Amino acid sequence: MKEVLETIPVWDALKEDTECPICSLMMRAEEDALKYYLGPAVMVPEIRVQINSKGYCNDHWQKLAAMNKAQPLSLSLDTYYEESRKIFAPSFAMIGKAGNARKALKGFDALEEAVRKREEGCLVCDYMKMRLDRYTATFAVLYDQDPEFREALSKSKGFCVHHTLDLVHAAKANISGDVLTEYLKTLSSLLEKNLERVQKDVWWMTQKYKSENRDKPWNGCEDAYKRGADKLTGRGIITP
Repeated sequence: MKEVLETIPVWDALKEDTECPICSLMMRAEEDALKYYLGPAVMVPEIRVQINSKGYCNDHWQKLAAMNKAQPLSLSLDTYYEESRKIFAPSFAMIGKAGNARKALKGFDALEEAVRKREEGCLVCDYMKMRLDRYTATFAVLYDQDPEFREALSKSKGFCVHHTLDLVHAAKANISGDVLTEYLKTLSSLLEKNLERVQKDVWWMTQKYKSENRDKPWNGCEDAYKRGADKLTGRGIITP
């Protein structure tokens, strides 16, 4: 077992009784990462080198900006811009020297490729992936070693579609044999059963807006539209 186990947060997330414990864990991981890269770490030379080299995905640049930490983000942006301009400079030069549209477009092709490569990495996503690997491995190992956890998981609402697949990938690397088979069947059963449950909740929400059902009880479906989106798409999903 190479991964560091995260038994306490995994147990705590499972007890929250949400649509996906991994979603809850990953939202916290994302928050931790955003705070880290806007904290004292931004003044550490090694971290700044990483920021200048890799930066963040578009989603996390926007989330960093939304935290309104002007000084640390400005420091990061200043040197990230400097590095970006160096990378883009050859393309700008090619366009500036172009004698016709074909050559100018070739320069823009080079710029587009440079931009694509520049946006490939994300430090926040990397941090989240590290945590995701630990969490999904912990779920597998606890299922293998802890009967109480196995029972609690079987009675849970399962996971979102995306994190179910992440759990499957981790299971292959951490457990085997009959336990793996049982675990995979449990994950599938939980997903199938709870997709049906959430859809029924969403359906009842659609019916509640009909005049003849206005005075009928919500049956806990007031937030079905939110849970419906969460179950299908998840939260705290890492950008590919």
